[in-house]
Amino acid sequence: MKKIIAAAIMLTLLASCVSTPVSPSGGASPAEETPGSIITPSPSPEEPSPSPSPLPPSPSPIETEEYTGSLYHVFYHFLNAFPDIAFKTSYGDDLDEVCVGPQEFWRSLEELYKNDFVLVNLNDYGEIGEDGKMKAKPIMVPVGKKPLIMSFDDINYYSSNHGLGICDKIILDENGKFAMLTVQPDGSDLITYDNDVVPLLEKFCEQHPDFSPFGAKGLLSITGYDGILGYRTQSDSPNRESEIEAVKPIVQALHDAGWYFASHSYSHFWISKASAEKVKSDTKRWRDEVGSLVGDTRIYIYPYGDWPKHGTEKANIILNAGFNILCGVGMPPYYKTHETFAFMDRQMVDGFSLRNHKKWLEPLMDPSVVYCPEERNNVPLAASALAGAVDNNGDSVYHGGVANVIIGGDVSLYGILGEVLRDGGADAVIEDGTAALFREADLSIMNLESAVTDIGEPWPGKDYALRADPSILSFLQDTLGADAVSLANNHSIDYGAEAFFDMLDRLSAAGLAYAGGGRDLAEAMTPAVFEVNGQTIAFLAACQHAPYMEWYAKEDRPGLLMCYDATLLSQAIREAKEQYDYVITYIHWGVEYETTPTDVQKNTAHILVDAGADAVIGAHPHVIQSFEVYKGKPIAYSLGNFLMRNRNDNTALALLRFYSGEVRMEIIPCHVEGRNLVSLAEPEQRERLLEQWRGLSPDAEITENGVLLEPGGM
Repeated sequence: MKKIIAAAIMLTLLASCVSTPVSPSGGASPAEETPGSIITPSPSPEEPSPSPSPLPPSPSPIETEEYTGSLYHVFYHFLNAFPDIAFKTSYGDDLDEVCVGPQEFWRSLEELYKNDFVLVNLNDYGEIGEDGKMKAKPIMVPVGKKPLIMSFDDINYYSSNHGLGICDKIILDENGKFAMLTVQPDGSDLITYDNDVVPLLEKFCEQHPDFSPFGAKGLLSITGYDGILGYRTQSDSPNRESEIEAVKPIVQALHDAGWYFASHSYSHFWISKASAEKVKSDTKRWRDEVGSLVGDTRIYIYPYGDWPKHGTEKANIILNAGFNILCGVGMPPYYKTHETFAFMDRQMVDGFSLRNHKKWLEPLMDPSVVYCPEERNNVPLAASALAGAVDNNGDSVYHGGVANVIIGGDVSLYGILGEVLRDGGADAVIEDGTAALFREADLSIMNLESAVTDIGEPWPGKDYALRADPSILSFLQDTLGADAVSLANNHSIDYGAEAFFDMLDRLSAAGLAYAGGGRDLAEAMTPAVFEVNGQTIAFLAACQHAPYMEWYAKEDRPGLLMCYDATLLSQAIREAKEQYDYVITYIHWGVEYETTPTDVQKNTAHILVDAGADAVIGAHPHVIQSFEVYKGKPIAYSLGNFLMRNRNDNTALALLRFYSGEVRMEIIPCHVEGRNLVSLAEPEQRERLLEQWRGLSPDAEITENGVLLEPGGM
């Protein structure tokens, strides 16, 4: 499962209403509050009233023993601080999967405490000797106890998460006590103590000091691109200096209380998809901008658990930057000391794992005790489906459950737009937060509508011959994280067969899969296949608009898979469906600049769904056409232009989610600035576009979050 919080969730700017803080202690009620006031937490009923004493009692020495069992490391994200808001936002599904709420977090602490775990510091597990080698250290714990590392990811409180039912920043109150500040829609400050990880863990350790016998608390895993701890300390922040001064006492107080820090990279990126130079610059930037604020650390927590193979250039870059305790993600406990570093897996505690990885969590806690359906008062669609998709051991039948696939429309980076990309860089054609949706998805797919080559001559007599410089392939990979492209369109062979072959070779060399075209009909009918979280997804493409008969792929001729009568494409879908869990079909069809699909489009789409297609995506009209749900399968007749000179100020992306044999499509409205720059639509424009597209789509319901449902399905 991909961690979507750091990009997809942070990209919305939705406003929300105010919620009352939750009391995690079960029976205790939250204190009376007024917006902007300091809330004093109610004492837990089990706490005895303190007796006056002239002198504090001397602490008893702790009897310890060396621990030799499994080494556990659990991690959480920030909390769904206001669950009644969080699960009703556009990213409620994601928050449901990767976060827990305040009550669930508190109960998990109670379970860990009941099961004899105590908090220790990961730095105490090993040290680098004078010979430069990593040496394991004996792990000492109170007699009968078990050591536990507890870490918390993305404790940055990203500014674009505001309004999602998440706190905005960590503060110190007038008594020097940790609290959380959230700005309400009316602009006033709400200060709470009972709804995020730092104040809650502090409170728990006050009540149970033996849970932290040596003073260790949690490991805060943070990025830097939007500042830290809710303060905008990044280099491009207009208030950077004042924000740095404001966060310094918070950092010091955390250190004093036993909290410590790890790098979660600066920009929260997929290391496996990035260049070595990107890894190097990102690591340095974290040291310069974040390490300079939080202090030295040797702990690096790989974003998404995506760690490079030990001994490779990327791995060595991180080691050479001074990080020698490295952490991934894995449900079984794992810790190993290597020659110059140590590696540890972390077990996630979130909504998804509490439902679907119960077996792995049971040595730590009882998931049925921790999980709180009442707190998740509006369980999202994906979570509802996943809840039943478990085997006899309580594990997800798909070993990860959800596959997220993001799809864009026409990409044609030739001519003027190619020059804009070349001269202005990626930021000139797509806003980075929007591009992050593609990088964060399990799969990203688009229609590549041009020849991508530096050879060949324009097809004789063709009015518009489009050719993009091969350098755009690195943009597709690095900026968009592209996994596959459709070649089935009316421009792929604009520069002739040899140029087409050159493009196929370049795509293969770059590791970009393609569908809908090939050196013969068999290749054109062959799907690109991916395995995501235990599920197999086949991607097929076809065209109804090849300008010349010579472009039709034959048994002995290169070209495109055509689907005027859908016979060959239906055959390819049926064959793919027999082998793979899901089939996505991308078609080039329709009439340019017409917002209503033709009868041919509609009939073809239904034939393809009947053949086994789980989603049908269209392109070519250069504008948005209607959306439909047919027999439970989503259809987007045209997503319009994605990265192509645009006559309109809008376009759309499609987010497909596959889980438990079902598929859901979410439409993501985007704005196009100056015919070039694509970004996510602002809330007002988003609402206007969704309403406009509802008017085009009599055969689908489109929710306020852009989710497609069958008519009457809301």
